[in-house]
Amino acid sequence: MKVWTPQFLYDAKPWVFIGFGALGCLGTILWAVLSSEWTWVRAALCLGGAALGTLGGAILQTRREYRSRSKWRREHLR
Repeated sequence: MKVWTPQFLYDAKPWVFIGFGALGCLGTILWAVLSSEWTWVRAALCLGGAALGTLGGAILQTRREYRSRSKWRREHLR
């Protein structure tokens, strides 16, 4: 059984992923520049931030494509 998610949370989820991903990636880069040291921990955190941002973008694109196909079906298959 699916759990119901309020619409504002459903709409905000990809933007939260993109925001936290950008913040994590840029924060890690700033941290490395200020400390003048790039460690594997910082690289992993930056990679995690980039992955979150990419996931958020993929969710947005998938939703956009699904909605456009669904709208086309509603308009043309009646």
